[in-house]
Amino acid sequence: MENPEKEKSEGALTKQPLLIFIWAVLPIISVFGISMASDTSNSEDLFANTSLITMSLWQIASVTIMLVLPALLISYIYKKQVLKFLNLLKLPSLELLLLSLGIMFSANFFINYLLVLNKIIPLSAGLALKFEAMHNNALASQDYFLNFNGGLEFLLVFLTMAIIPAIAEEMYFRGLLEGILLDMKVGAIHAILISSMLFAMMHFQFYFLLPLLFMGGILGYVYYRTRNLWLSIAMHFMNNGLIVIVALRNKTAITPIDLNTPPPLYISGIGLLIFVFLLYFFHKKTIKN
Repeated sequence: MENPEKEKSEGALTKQPLLIFIWAVLPIISVFGISMASDTSNSEDLFANTSLITMSLWQIASVTIMLVLPALLISYIYKKQVLKFLNLLKLPSLELLLLSLGIMFSANFFINYLLVLNKIIPLSAGLALKFEAMHNNALASQDYFLNFNGGLEFLLVFLTMAIIPAIAEEMYFRGLLEGILLDMKVGAIHAILISSMLFAMMHFQFYFLLPLLFMGGILGYVYYRTRNLWLSIAMHFMNNGLIVIVALRNKTAITPIDLNTPPPLYISGIGLLIFVFLLYFFHKKTIKN
């Protein structure tokens, strides 16, 4: 006999995780396919004729429509109890929060070396031209937003580049997609890898593929070990927020910080050691999960 309380807490497609996963993935693959098939326009023309405030509001609206609302809708149809399924009901402990932030921060000291490896991945001439155009548009977009002036533009850019993406992307790729994959019993490694690949695909930046996969893997691992989405949101927010903070500092600094240049090898080595230590300690602290 079915439990009526359980039935009330189930979504319309609770017993169809594969169907829900296909539904959640199709828009990402479709947008990526359309982007690859269509001509890549020069985004600098758009930026030249649009104010930063307008572009920020447009970006926030786009991310909300493309990621936040679908994540909430699909989660409701799948599990009904949206916040519970996305693991947003419980705040993490301060110890785990600091460990997670330390892992993400230390990774930034050596992740640029993955860009070097990324450059040696062989590509056909056609793909190289396509990815180069997409890469240049992504860099132009980032430069445009980071060229803010005044407090209002800074706050809008911080919201656009740090807060909204952290919440939206973690809800969709870790909370929704990785959550569904774990329900499908595909295994933790496969769930983290697949969600990270989709996360990297969504950014349309082949020349940042390995760093995006690596970052997605870290975020996915932390979410898998803790089942707490606030931790991956905080890590994502810190990573993106640092870019905006550095841009603010560079406006008045005598010696600006170049985030695209890898730090000296010995500093990267120290960062890697700290990263490994923190990751090991984090693993030990969450082993009961």
